[in-house]
Amino acid sequence: MPVVSGFFIWTKRKYLRTREPTNLGLFFLATGALLYGLGFFWEIKTLGALSLLIVVTGIVLVIFGMRTAREIVFSLVFLLFMIPFPFIQNLAYGLQEISIRSSAWLTGALGLPLTTSGTEIYLGDITFSIGLPCSGINTFIALLALTAVYAYIITGPVYRRLILFIMAFPMAIAANILRISTIITLAYYTDIETATGWYHDISSLIFFIIAFCAIVLIGWAIKCRLNFRQLRYR
Repeated sequence: MPVVSGFFIWTKRKYLRTREPTNLGLFFLATGALLYGLGFFWEIKTLGALSLLIVVTGIVLVIFGMRTAREIVFSLVFLLFMIPFPFIQNLAYGLQEISIRSSAWLTGALGLPLTTSGTEIYLGDITFSIGLPCSGINTFIALLALTAVYAYIITGPVYRRLILFIMAFPMAIAANILRISTIITLAYYTDIETATGWYHDISSLIFFIIAFCAIVLIGWAIKCRLNFRQLRYR
């Protein structure tokens, strides 16, 4: 995340030559310091991480000014993806349940004799345990981050790019459901070693790529095109 943010800041580095400081930055600095203190006192790591981003924003405003802050706002906001917000854990549990129920329904519709119980799917004498790592939360966050970058570097009205970003949510969920379903199906028609071995490891990347390609196609359908000027020094 810092590398991506740093790259986009580098493409607009000419704005870092201006000096139009604003006192608004002092407010951000004070807010960041307060959040850090509260995070330290209450032992909430998320507040400490969030305070760092607010302090960085304050530094930009104090040294460079509002214009520079507006130009690099995407780079600053993008860093939110590296903060482990508390709701991520609850989101992972929600995605886990959706993945279990949906993949069980899909494979059952294909005629596979399976049953579910809690976080486990039973296929004959084979048991699939769908733990939190298989909830798709990592793919979910990674796809959102990549789609955010893609939406930033394409042309088109803001509402279309926002729609594209929102589409990353169902795409990530669908990709994980299909991944689990194909693992179960492969185990049924071939063998469990193949399904839970090399295919299990590579399928995450395969369906991630498929999901992102689908987002790119949606972007093309709503007439959004890559804007390579965003990747050049301006």
